[in-house]
Amino acid sequence: MATFKKMNASVSQKRFPEKTGWKEQLFSPASNTNLVLFRIMFGFLLACHCFSQILNGTVKSIFIEPPFTFNFIGFDFLQPIQGNGMYYYFTLMGILALMIMTGTWYKISMLLFALMWTAVYLMQKSNYNNHYYLMVLLSWIMLFLPAHQRLSVDSIRNKSNRKTSCPRWVYGLMIAQLFIVYTYAGLGKLNMDWLSGRFISIRFSKLAMHNMLGIIYGNSVFQTLVTYSGLLFDLLIVPLMCFKKTRRCALIAAVIFHLFNSYTFRIGIFPYLSIAMLIFFFKPIRLRWISETELLYDRGNKVSPKLERFIMYALLLYLVIQIWLPLRSHLFQGNVFWTEEGYRMSWRMMLRTKSGSVLFRVKDAASGKQWQIDPAMHFKPVHLMWLSGSPDIIWQYAQRIKKAYKRKGYPDVEVYAIGKVSMNRYQAQSLIDPNCNLAAVKWEPFRNSNWILPFNAKKKE
Repeated sequence: MATFKKMNASVSQKRFPEKTGWKEQLFSPASNTNLVLFRIMFGFLLACHCFSQILNGTVKSIFIEPPFTFNFIGFDFLQPIQGNGMYYYFTLMGILALMIMTGTWYKISMLLFALMWTAVYLMQKSNYNNHYYLMVLLSWIMLFLPAHQRLSVDSIRNKSNRKTSCPRWVYGLMIAQLFIVYTYAGLGKLNMDWLSGRFISIRFSKLAMHNMLGIIYGNSVFQTLVTYSGLLFDLLIVPLMCFKKTRRCALIAAVIFHLFNSYTFRIGIFPYLSIAMLIFFFKPIRLRWISETELLYDRGNKVSPKLERFIMYALLLYLVIQIWLPLRSHLFQGNVFWTEEGYRMSWRMMLRTKSGSVLFRVKDAASGKQWQIDPAMHFKPVHLMWLSGSPDIIWQYAQRIKKAYKRKGYPDVEVYAIGKVSMNRYQAQSLIDPNCNLAAVKWEPFRNSNWILPFNAKKKE
């Protein structure tokens, strides 16, 4: 027995030689158990999301009922499939998610899901949510990870590709992604509306009228506790998960925090996806049916030096982009929650609420005719909320109006947006300059839009 242990130790040293450099550490093998288990959880959550979107009526209200959707600027060709096509679309995504969960033709199913979900994300920003963006990122990340080499249909069909290890950079990438998400979410909370408890009191206003829980949600002390615990959680959860002594307590806090958010804010799979990602902070879980000898003789996923350099540069580029995107709002003047210039893809979660209305005045200088267009005639309140409070969506609607009147024989109409918006229940004020002809304005993504009026924090009377 002692001889066998010495032999195993000798083989282990040859298989996993001592490596101290950071590059060697990144590409040294680690058990892929946690990655594989995350793939199973990720696929399951994606399937739950896709099928629930059909069953709860979201697909119908967001993609089927509106005459068109407000896509990300530059992706005008992405519009929902006519008729019941989006039901089939989400059903197919749900099936692909189940294939991801089971590791069935993993690379193909992951690629197709990533493409289809990215298209959904880009075609409808009036239903924007940070966890939709996270799903896009994780879908593309998982496409390039060896998450199907174990506990999968693929590993059963092709035993030669079966592996029990993956490079350590896989775990580092997932932890870095979580750090970016939580850190920017925490930094975004360093504003007066959050620190004063104003935003939480607004979000809890309906829950405060609950027959049983109203006494809790309406309590100012509880609201203050939620305000500052949310801030501290976002800033500290990743560092606390990185240390063994604080990891278990941090995990318990994370589970409580996300379950509370799931019940309180009804934000879909995001809380459960966040909990699932915490698996990357723990040592690989040992599975009883995987023998030590299999782990010992697994050759891992070795790559050539050139490919190692490519992977390092790709990871660096990806992380630089992820760090830069939330910072790009500093390129613009004004309150980012008001102007929304650089707001999306910045992890500013649960920090502002808007309400208001907007009308469009159309004028044809040649004939002197004028028309007034009320978006409420075509869209439901869920869409009007985003239309009235999002300058880029208002601009897009004005461009659609311009094209529609051009088809009617009025090639040079002027389009003006008239309305007021209240943010975080401050006094309603004009968001768009009512004297600016939006039909003649070009969209400039990296410069201030002077037709967006500045925000004045006036308390609602």
